Amino acid sequence: MRVDSSVKDKQATKNDINEERSNELQIEPIPLTALYTPQADNYLLSEVGFIVIEDGWNEQSLLNLQQQVGCTLFALQTTDKQIDRFKVIDGIIICKANEVGQVITVFESVLSDRDKVGIDVNDIKRSCGAEKPAKFIQARATSIPDSEQVKSAVNHLLNQIPEGLSTQYMMLDIESDHKLSLDEFFSITTVVENRIADDSEVFYGNRMIDKPDYCWMGAIYVAD
Repeated sequence: MRVDSSVKDKQATKNDINEERSNELQIEPIPLTALYTPQADNYLLSEVGFIVIEDGWNEQSLLNLQQQVGCTLFALQTTDKQIDRFKVIDGIIICKANEVGQVITVFESVLSDRDKVGIDVNDIKRSCGAEKPAKFIQARATSIPDSEQVKSAVNHLLNQIPEGLSTQYMMLDIESDHKLSLDEFFSITTVVENRIADDSEVFYGNRMIDKPDYCWMGAIYVAD
Protein backbone atom coordinates (compact mmCIF):
# COMPACT_ATOMS: atom_id res chain seq x y z
CA MET A 1 0.00 0.00 0.00
CA ARG A 2 1.42 3.39 -0.99
CA VAL A 3 1.64 6.02 1.77
CA ASP A 4 1.36 9.65 0.71
CA SER A 5 4.61 11.56 1.29
CA SER A 6 2.80 14.42 3.04
CA VAL A 7 1.53 11.94 5.65
CA LYS A 8 5.07 10.70 6.18
CA ASP A 9 6.31 14.27 6.56
CA LYS A 10 3.64 15.11 9.11
CA GLN A 11 4.35 11.96 11.09
CA ALA A 12 8.09 12.62 11.00
CA THR A 13 7.55 16.18 12.22
CA LYS A 14 5.34 14.95 15.06
CA ASN A 15 7.95 12.35 16.04
CA ASP A 16 10.68 14.98 16.06
CA ILE A 17 8.65 17.25 18.34
CA ASN A 18 7.79 14.42 20.71
CA GLU A 19 11.45 13.40 20.85
CA GLU A 20 12.55 16.94 21.68
CA ARG A 21 9.91 17.21 24.38
CA SER A 22 10.91 13.91 25.91
CA ASN A 23 14.53 15.03 25.97
CA GLU A 24 13.44 18.32 27.57
CA LEU A 25 14.97 20.35 24.74
CA GLN A 26 13.98 23.99 24.26
CA ILE A 27 11.74 24.49 21.21
CA GLU A 28 11.79 27.88 19.53
CA PRO A 29 8.16 29.16 19.30
CA ILE A 30 6.64 30.36 16.04
CA PRO A 31 4.34 33.42 15.84
CA LEU A 32 0.97 31.70 15.73
CA THR A 33 -1.99 31.69 18.06
CA ALA A 34 -3.89 28.55 18.90
CA LEU A 35 -6.97 27.68 20.90
CA TYR A 36 -6.27 25.07 23.54
CA THR A 37 -9.00 22.99 25.18
CA PRO A 38 -8.84 20.18 27.76
CA GLN A 39 -9.86 17.66 25.09
CA ALA A 40 -7.11 18.57 22.60
CA ASP A 41 -4.57 15.81 21.98
CA ASN A 42 -1.96 17.88 20.18
CA TYR A 43 -0.85 21.49 20.57
CA LEU A 44 0.74 23.81 18.06
CA LEU A 45 3.98 25.56 18.97
CA SER A 46 3.04 29.17 19.61
CA GLU A 47 4.09 32.45 21.17
CA VAL A 48 0.60 32.84 22.64
CA GLY A 49 -2.10 30.32 23.42
CA PHE A 50 -5.75 30.80 24.36
CA ILE A 51 -7.64 28.42 26.62
CA VAL A 52 -11.37 28.36 27.30
CA ILE A 53 -11.98 28.44 31.04
CA GLU A 54 -14.71 25.98 31.97
CA ASP A 55 -15.63 24.22 35.19
CA GLY A 56 -13.26 21.37 34.40
CA TRP A 57 -10.07 23.43 34.56
CA ASN A 58 -7.84 23.47 37.62
CA GLU A 59 -4.38 24.78 38.37
CA GLN A 60 -2.63 21.44 37.99
CA SER A 61 -4.12 20.82 34.54
CA LEU A 62 -2.97 24.27 33.48
CA LEU A 63 0.52 23.65 34.84
CA ASN A 64 0.67 20.44 32.82
CA LEU A 65 -0.48 22.31 29.72
CA GLN A 66 2.08 25.08 30.28
CA GLN A 67 4.85 22.47 30.41
CA GLN A 68 3.64 21.07 27.10
CA VAL A 69 3.28 24.32 25.15
CA GLY A 70 5.77 26.62 26.90
CA CYS A 71 4.10 29.86 25.80
CA THR A 72 2.06 32.77 27.16
CA LEU A 73 -1.44 31.60 28.10
CA PHE A 74 -4.51 33.84 28.05
CA ALA A 75 -7.77 32.45 29.40
CA LEU A 76 -11.12 33.15 27.77
CA GLN A 77 -13.66 32.97 30.60
CA THR A 78 -17.05 32.07 29.15
CA THR A 79 -18.72 30.84 32.33
CA ASP A 80 -20.55 32.88 34.95
CA LYS A 81 -18.97 30.80 37.68
CA GLN A 82 -16.33 32.59 39.75
CA ILE A 83 -12.92 31.44 38.56
CA ASP A 84 -9.86 31.59 40.77
CA ARG A 85 -6.93 33.32 39.09
CA PHE A 86 -4.36 30.60 38.58
CA LYS A 87 -0.74 31.75 38.67
CA VAL A 88 0.05 30.03 35.40
CA ILE A 89 -2.48 32.16 33.46
CA ASP A 90 -1.01 35.37 32.01
CA GLY A 91 -4.38 37.09 31.58
CA ILE A 92 -8.16 36.58 31.65
CA ILE A 93 -10.59 37.88 29.02
CA ILE A 94 -14.31 37.63 29.80
CA CYS A 95 -16.52 36.90 26.81
CA LYS A 96 -19.51 34.82 25.72
CA ALA A 97 -19.09 31.25 24.53
CA ASN A 98 -19.99 32.21 20.95
CA GLU A 99 -17.46 35.07 20.94
CA VAL A 100 -14.30 33.01 21.41
CA GLY A 101 -13.34 33.13 17.73
CA GLN A 102 -13.91 36.86 17.50
CA VAL A 103 -11.73 37.56 20.54
CA ILE A 104 -8.85 35.68 18.94
CA THR A 105 -9.47 37.50 15.64
CA VAL A 106 -9.15 40.87 17.38
CA PHE A 107 -5.92 39.78 19.04
CA GLU A 108 -4.42 38.48 15.80
CA SER A 109 -5.49 41.55 13.80
CA VAL A 110 -3.99 44.02 16.26
CA LEU A 111 -0.80 42.00 16.70
CA SER A 112 -0.30 41.24 12.99
CA ASP A 113 1.86 44.36 12.63
CA ARG A 114 3.36 44.18 16.11
CA ASP A 115 6.94 44.54 14.85
CA LYS A 116 5.99 47.65 12.86
CA VAL A 117 4.10 49.44 15.61
CA GLY A 118 6.39 48.24 18.39
CA ILE A 119 3.82 47.09 20.97
CA ASP A 120 5.52 46.20 24.24
CA VAL A 121 4.90 42.64 25.41
CA ASN A 122 3.84 43.88 28.86
CA ASP A 123 1.22 46.14 27.26
CA ILE A 124 -0.06 43.11 25.36
CA LYS A 125 -0.45 41.18 28.60
CA ARG A 126 -2.12 44.11 30.41
CA SER A 127 -4.54 44.53 27.49
CA CYS A 128 -5.48 40.87 27.84
CA GLY A 129 -6.18 40.94 31.56
CA ALA A 130 -2.80 40.39 33.21
CA GLU A 131 -3.47 42.78 36.10
CA LYS A 132 -7.28 42.67 36.13
CA PRO A 133 -9.71 40.77 33.89
CA ALA A 134 -10.31 42.22 30.42
CA LYS A 135 -13.69 42.18 28.70
CA PHE A 136 -14.77 41.74 25.10
CA ILE A 137 -17.38 43.90 23.35
CA GLN A 138 -18.49 44.16 19.73
CA ALA A 139 -20.73 46.24 17.49
CA ARG A 140 -21.92 46.07 13.90
CA ALA A 141 -23.31 48.69 11.52
CA THR A 142 -24.97 47.78 8.21
CA SER A 143 -27.26 49.26 5.57
CA ILE A 144 -26.28 52.85 6.31
CA PRO A 145 -24.06 55.25 4.32
CA ASP A 146 -20.31 54.61 4.50
CA SER A 147 -19.73 58.01 6.04
CA GLU A 148 -21.94 57.06 8.99
CA GLN A 149 -21.04 53.38 9.42
CA VAL A 150 -17.73 53.87 11.19
CA LYS A 151 -19.04 56.56 13.52
CA SER A 152 -22.15 54.54 14.34
CA ALA A 153 -20.18 51.37 15.06
CA VAL A 154 -17.54 52.96 17.29
CA ASN A 155 -20.16 54.84 19.33
CA HIS A 156 -22.27 51.69 19.73
CA LEU A 157 -19.15 49.81 20.78
CA LEU A 158 -17.99 52.30 23.40
CA ASN A 159 -21.51 52.73 24.80
CA GLN A 160 -21.24 49.15 26.05
CA ILE A 161 -18.54 50.14 28.56
CA PRO A 162 -20.34 50.97 31.81
CA GLU A 163 -20.41 54.64 32.77
CA GLY A 164 -17.99 55.67 35.46
CA LEU A 165 -15.29 53.22 34.41
CA SER A 166 -11.91 54.49 33.22
CA THR A 167 -10.53 52.46 30.31
CA GLN A 168 -6.80 51.79 30.68
CA TYR A 169 -6.03 49.40 27.83
CA MET A 170 -7.85 48.51 24.63
CA MET A 171 -7.30 46.40 21.52
CA LEU A 172 -9.73 47.61 18.84
CA ASP A 173 -10.24 45.76 15.55
CA ILE A 174 -12.14 47.30 12.65
CA GLU A 175 -13.56 45.07 9.91
CA SER A 176 -15.19 46.86 6.96
CA ASP A 177 -15.99 46.52 3.26
CA HIS A 178 -13.31 49.04 2.27
CA LYS A 179 -9.94 50.30 3.32
CA LEU A 180 -10.45 53.05 5.86
CA SER A 181 -9.48 56.51 4.73
CA LEU A 182 -7.29 58.71 6.90
CA ASP A 183 -10.35 60.80 7.74
CA GLU A 184 -12.31 57.72 8.83
CA PHE A 185 -9.45 56.42 10.95
CA PHE A 186 -8.98 59.86 12.50
CA SER A 187 -12.69 60.03 13.36
CA ILE A 188 -12.41 56.66 15.14
CA THR A 189 -9.37 57.64 17.17
CA THR A 190 -10.98 60.97 18.08
CA VAL A 191 -14.13 59.29 19.41
CA VAL A 192 -12.09 56.70 21.32
CA GLU A 193 -9.71 59.21 22.86
CA ASN A 194 -12.62 61.36 24.01
CA ARG A 195 -14.11 58.39 25.89
CA ILE A 196 -11.05 56.92 27.63
CA ALA A 197 -8.47 58.01 30.19
CA ASP A 198 -5.72 60.38 29.05
CA ASP A 199 -2.95 57.90 29.80
CA SER A 200 -4.71 54.92 28.21
CA GLU A 201 -3.06 52.63 25.67
CA VAL A 202 -5.11 51.79 22.56
CA PHE A 203 -3.94 49.43 19.81
CA TYR A 204 -5.76 49.24 16.48
CA GLY A 205 -6.26 46.58 13.83
CA ASN A 206 -7.99 46.99 10.47
CA ARG A 207 -9.23 44.35 8.01
CA MET A 208 -11.26 44.33 4.80
CA ILE A 209 -14.11 41.90 4.17
CA ASP A 210 -16.23 41.28 1.08
CA LYS A 211 -19.58 42.36 2.50
CA PRO A 212 -21.28 45.44 1.01
CA ASP A 213 -22.29 48.23 3.41
CA TYR A 214 -20.69 46.47 6.33
CA CYS A 215 -18.67 47.58 9.34
CA TRP A 216 -17.86 45.53 12.45
CA MET A 217 -15.76 46.44 15.45
CA GLY A 218 -14.55 44.29 18.32
CA ALA A 219 -12.56 45.36 21.35
CA ILE A 220 -10.74 43.78 24.28
CA TYR A 221 -10.54 46.33 27.06
CA VAL A 222 -9.44 46.74 30.68
CA ALA A 223 -11.06 49.40 32.84
CA ASP A 224 -10.96 50.55 36.47
